[in-house]
Amino acid sequence: MRYGFLGPLEVTRTGRPVTPSTPQQRTVLALLLANAGSWVSLSTIVDELWPSGIPRSAKVIVQVAVSKLRKVLPPDAIRTGPSGYLLTLDGCEFDQSEFVAEARRGRELVAAGRLAPARELLSAALGRWRGDALRDVACGPVLAAHARWLEELRLSTVDSRVRIDLAAGRCHDVIAELTVLLARDPGQEVLAGSLMVALHMAGRAAEAAEVFDRVAAFVEADPGPVLRRLVTDPSSWELPRAAARIAQLPPVVADFVGRFAVPSGPLTVLCGPSGAGKTALAVRAAHDRRSDFADGQLYAQLGGVETTEVLGAFLSALGCEAPFGLVERQQLFRSVTADRRILVVLDGASCEAEVRPLLPGGAGCAVIVTSRSRLSGLEGAVVAEVGPLTEPEAVALLSAVAGAERVAAEPESALELVRLCGCLPLAVRVAGAKLASARFSLVRELTERLADERHRLAELKVGDLDVRAGVELGYSACDPLQRKLVRLLGWFPSVDLPEWAMTALLGADAAQALAGLVEAQLVAVTGRDGLGQLRYRPHELIRVFGHERLLVEEPTRLAALDRLIKSYVDIAVRVDRKLPVGRFPLAPPEKVADPAVVRRAEADPLAWRAAEAGMLRCLVRLAHGHGRWALAGRLAEVSAGDPGDRRVEVIGLLSARRTGNRRAEAVSLCRLGDLHWETYGRATRARVYYDIACRIFTGLDDHSGLGRALAARADIDVERGDIELAQVALEDGLTMLRRVDDQIGQADVLRQLGALLADRGQARAATRCFEDSLRLAQGLGDRRRQAHAGKQLADVLRRNGDHDRAGALLEAALADCVRLADRHWEAHVRRSLGELSDEQDQLARALAMFEESGRDHATAYALRSLGEWHRRRGQDDRATDLLTASLKAFEGIDDRRGRAYALLGLGQLRHRAGDPVAGRRAVRESLRLFTALGFTFWQSEARHTLRALTTPASSPR
Repeated sequence: MRYGFLGPLEVTRTGRPVTPSTPQQRTVLALLLANAGSWVSLSTIVDELWPSGIPRSAKVIVQVAVSKLRKVLPPDAIRTGPSGYLLTLDGCEFDQSEFVAEARRGRELVAAGRLAPARELLSAALGRWRGDALRDVACGPVLAAHARWLEELRLSTVDSRVRIDLAAGRCHDVIAELTVLLARDPGQEVLAGSLMVALHMAGRAAEAAEVFDRVAAFVEADPGPVLRRLVTDPSSWELPRAAARIAQLPPVVADFVGRFAVPSGPLTVLCGPSGAGKTALAVRAAHDRRSDFADGQLYAQLGGVETTEVLGAFLSALGCEAPFGLVERQQLFRSVTADRRILVVLDGASCEAEVRPLLPGGAGCAVIVTSRSRLSGLEGAVVAEVGPLTEPEAVALLSAVAGAERVAAEPESALELVRLCGCLPLAVRVAGAKLASARFSLVRELTERLADERHRLAELKVGDLDVRAGVELGYSACDPLQRKLVRLLGWFPSVDLPEWAMTALLGADAAQALAGLVEAQLVAVTGRDGLGQLRYRPHELIRVFGHERLLVEEPTRLAALDRLIKSYVDIAVRVDRKLPVGRFPLAPPEKVADPAVVRRAEADPLAWRAAEAGMLRCLVRLAHGHGRWALAGRLAEVSAGDPGDRRVEVIGLLSARRTGNRRAEAVSLCRLGDLHWETYGRATRARVYYDIACRIFTGLDDHSGLGRALAARADIDVERGDIELAQVALEDGLTMLRRVDDQIGQADVLRQLGALLADRGQARAATRCFEDSLRLAQGLGDRRRQAHAGKQLADVLRRNGDHDRAGALLEAALADCVRLADRHWEAHVRRSLGELSDEQDQLARALAMFEESGRDHATAYALRSLGEWHRRRGQDDRATDLLTASLKAFEGIDDRRGRAYALLGLGQLRHRAGDPVAGRRAVRESLRLFTALGFTFWQSEARHTLRALTTPASSPR
């Protein structure tokens, strides 16, 4: 349903005219429409229909008229009540309402200086008029007054639109339109004034004077002073001014690279360390969203500027005169922005209180804030962290600044350069600018200068771009304890620390200081470790800055380092008791660590070792570098649970020599031998270390140490084929250990001797060794050594047909290894279980565990076991791949025993594959190796296989 008031009365329903035809119905409907939504009394309707005399049947006539109207209007459109009649317009269109709303919004836009959209709205409003309002309705006093009100509003709207046209210079259109309107009503002085201005603009000043005269003649009096002044001074006529569109955003950085999409909510905080590119990202995001904020964009740098000044600048840009006080400016800013769509960018906020007064009042506005802090207290804010670039992004930025060809010519140096810059955009930009300003310098040369962290921050400065200056701002804003922590963290490159470690460093609870540094983006949370602890690390350049300050501002730095090292040693020693046994037991710790931290580490020793491996290595290097020899040696000793780091073991050896601790020196030499043999398979080099250790233990008359060192060296003798020498060494070592009642050492050497005797075919003697080792471990209550001895005893029993007892021992050993988190020996037990039960899953699981731990030696044996499983099932292709891989691994670590095992299986596979010559050659080589090693059991196996391959029945398939 649509009602028309602005011209002849018009009513349409679904596009079909249903306008009442009788005068009384038209008047009643017009009166109800003029008061739509309000009750109209019967007496008002009667007075409107019969202003000069009321007939006796007036009430009935009104009721009949209303009844007929109800038949053409929507159901329940007209309601009857004690107060009279009520017309509702729910779901209907009414041109009067549309005109009034558009005219009002148009005038608001004029006041805001938005003339183009204002003219569109005002023109649309005037376009709804089809003639004089209610011109075909018999109007009484109420409707006549209503029609006059509408006409005045129409003329006011015309005036507003005409003045916009005059401000735009469209004088000729205005002259034609106003001439017609003034011909109908010459007394409209406001329209006459606009016509006079238009005539002046068109160069028709004389005609402007004639307009003045016509108005004076019509009103039979002199027009007002404003109109009189227009005769000679048309500039005195007030015309609207278009507000300059606010666009304060800085330009987008031309070589902007990478980054994520900034959240597009009403309030976004981009936080990150100094130099992370927060401002560039905020400006880029703001430019991308300009079209969403037609009323403009405001921008302010907040660092060191009073909030009152920022509000004053914003209000001035918005065309307002700023009041004096902060509260008054804040209230006016919110009022002015209440109905606008404005984007505000606040750069460099230091706290929430600095931002809140600058938030606009309109729901259509948005704010982007950059800050070093997260500003977590800002209600409704979406916080996005801006960190370093990725390495490819950083190289792309370097190329954009320094030149793509130049960077492409030295890709490795460029990559190292951005890494030294921590991939921080500001630092990369400075490095690029330095290269760009020195045409003939090489990327490598700048990289070499930055590699010296003592001068890195000094190098990262060009023009007014200075990385150190930005870090200093954040550092200076910290409290004393936070600054102390920043300095102490400067010691730890490329590692992260848990909170307890920082408490040990400070000698005080670090929680509050750490939380403040995280909030200030000076320290980042890197994640949770395997123990569930949060770990923290400063950005690399912030760490370098902290190290600079450490050297000049922290006189107690070595005491702090000592506290931390002692705490780590304490925990590591206690954790070591829960982990796989080493060759030499650790000395008892000095109990200085937080008991709660110790309990957490002991609950999951493997997770603690994994989480702290990097930290332990870093502390070893720090202790060594600062001449803390005793602590460096102790750290190297407790770091032995993390194999594969030769530097740590060398530092342990140097520290022992510096402190004159000969026994510690011998132990370090044995650990170096273990490292080379067990991890890398370097038998010759390992033998040298073991020999020197044996001489030192002999000179010290240390039977326990010498017995263990002899056992270590015996492994090398076995691989060299010196079986007799190895057996003598093990028996001598066992005698020495018994002499000093070293039961732990005896249990270990007995297992090693048992394994040698088993390979020599002396099954009974081997069984006695393993059973003795098992009894010793049980007497010590050492479940780990029980599992080790049980596994090796089971291997001998399996080879001699006692599968039931072997299975029981392996199941018990597996349960103990899992309970003790001894993953290395768990893998060994699973390999033995797989060989006993002929289960592929156990063998594959063992292989995966060895590969995961990086144990090349054990991995090669697991490959051989899995290859044999496939060979026995006739899956020759897969078996060949696995056994060939194991052979290569054994050759790589110079393990002759392993080579013999692999060749024995490969010989049978090659024979079956149709190459009997190659098959027999491989088995003969296997026999030769077993003979050289003195392994009689395996010599017999190889001879039996060779005889089978040379008989006629063994022809290839």
